[in-house]
Amino acid sequence: MPIDQRHLGRRYGPYQFTVGLEHLRDFAAAVGGGVPGRVFATAPGQAHPWTWDEAAAAASPYGSLIAPPGFAATFAIQPFSAACVDPELGINVLRLLHGGQDLELLSVIRPGDLLTTSGEITRLQERSGLEFLEVSTSTVNQRGETVVRATWTAIIRG
Repeated sequence: MPIDQRHLGRRYGPYQFTVGLEHLRDFAAAVGGGVPGRVFATAPGQAHPWTWDEAAAAASPYGSLIAPPGFAATFAIQPFSAACVDPELGINVLRLLHGGQDLELLSVIRPGDLLTTSGEITRLQERSGLEFLEVSTSTVNQRGETVVRATWTAIIRG
């Protein structure tokens, strides 16, 4: 049964996330070909020095370590996840596929940032026996600056 259109515009959040130095290092290690857990003396694989090396990051235009671009998915996905398991929507998560995510990065993310993410259902569509759920999110930092906007899509097989 399709998701009821009355849920269009349903909001989730706000969810808060405090960025820790070790969050950034673990993420950089994981995506850079290393093993998270702070067991490396040097940056693993393809990690950019501004995401790993404090001295290199201090000399960068940003003046400190910054998050790799994909790091935004670790916190900005929370409203989408909440929608996917919202009992009011009645989604069978065993039939759900993550259809995609688009991240628009508007500012750098640093250790110590307090990020607040909110989202809302912006599309509910049925097509060819598949249901599409789209959740748009926005994340602001402790200064009220929008740092990430994202769109998340789930496809639910009938």
